Amino acid sequence: MPMSAVELSSIKWEENGEMSAQDALNLVCQLTKTEEHDLASSRLELETSSAHSSSSVKNGD
Repeated sequence: MPMSAVELSSIKWEENGEMSAQDALNLVCQLTKTEEHDLASSRLELETSSAHSSSSVKNGD
């Protein structure tokens, strides 16, 4: 689930222009979860596509 607009707008910046350590960690965790979800979805799509192609070959479609 992507970060909401409220979560994004609440990111705090340090005086040196860097993102706060906690917000940086939260952002990295969110990006990791999103990437894992996208990879799982892509794998499922490939498996479904491959299974469909295999059954088409077996059935002579």
